Amino acid sequence: MNKIALLIIYNHRYDRNIPILNRICENRFSHIYHIVPFYDGDEKNVIPVYESSYQFSGYIAQAYPHLKGKSFTHYFVVADDMIINPEINERNIWVTTGIVPDKCYLPSLISFQTRNEYWERTLEALSYTPYIKGTEIRNIIPKYENATELFKMHGLHTSPLPFRKLIMNLKTNKSFNRYEKLRLLKRKGHFSYPLVGGYSDIFLVTADVMDKFCLYCGAFAATRLFVEIAIPTAMVLAANDIQFEENIKLKGMALWTNEDHKLLEKYNFSLEELIKDYPKDTLYIHPIKLSKWK
Repeated sequence: MNKIALLIIYNHRYDRNIPILNRICENRFSHIYHIVPFYDGDEKNVIPVYESSYQFSGYIAQAYPHLKGKSFTHYFVVADDMIINPEINERNIWVTTGIVPDKCYLPSLISFQTRNEYWERTLEALSYTPYIKGTEIRNIIPKYENATELFKMHGLHTSPLPFRKLIMNLKTNKSFNRYEKLRLLKRKGHFSYPLVGGYSDIFLVTADVMDKFCLYCGAFAATRLFVEIAIPTAMVLAANDIQFEENIKLKGMALWTNEDHKLLEKYNFSLEELIKDYPKDTLYIHPIKLSKWK
C-alpha cells in the first residue's frame, strides 16, 4: 500500500496560499505539508525552513527529519504556484500519470555538454566546487570517480564543456565579470564535480532513495549550488531509476513567455474555472500566481 506525502514548496513566505492549497488538495491527498521559509505561524501542517529560495534543495533536507518515520512510501514535491491536474489523487496517480511506483520522477535533465542554447546557470556549474572551507561535505557526497560512474549509469556526460559552447556562454553571460570569465577559460571547460541541470518545481522521490537524496540536497545547498542543478544532480547520484516527462502519459505546461500566459486568459483568472476545465493531457501548469487569481 503506497502512502504519499505531498510537499508544497514555497520560494517565498505566502501564508495566505496555505488555506487555498489545502482546500484544493485536501480531498485528493491525505498527507499535505507546506514547506515555508521562516514560518512562525501555528498551522499544524507547515514545516518551517531556513534557507535561500535559490537553494531550496535545502528546504527538502531540512523538512525531511519532520517526515521520516511516518511510513511514507513516496514524497511528491510541487511548487506552491503550480496547479496539478485536478484528476490526480493519491489513489490514481500511477495510472493517471504513467509514473511507475518504484521509480523517481523528474520532468527532464539538462546536460551542459549537449545543450546548444545558452543557459545562465552553465557558468555557475563550471565555477562550482563542493570543496570549500567551512562546509565539510567531502565525505558526504560521492567521490568524483564514483559520481562519474553514477552519471554514466544514467547515460549522462561528465566530459568538459565543448570549447565552442564554453565560448558561447562566456560571451553571452552578463553576470560574471572579466576576471571570473578568464579563470573559467583557463580551466578549458572542466567541471570540478559532475553536474546536471533540470526543471525542479515538481518531482517525486521514493522512500528508499530519500535519505541519500536529502543528504546530497543539503550538502549542495550548503555549498550554494543553484537549486535547478542541485536537485537533478542529487537525484542522479541517489536514484537507480528515474522516469522523465517524455516517458509518462501527461506533459507539463511551463509558462515562460507572455504568449504562454495568454493561454490562460480563457479562465478569467478564476481557479474554479481552471479546475473545472483543466486540460486533460496536462500534468501541471506553472506558474499560477494565486494572488492574481479568484
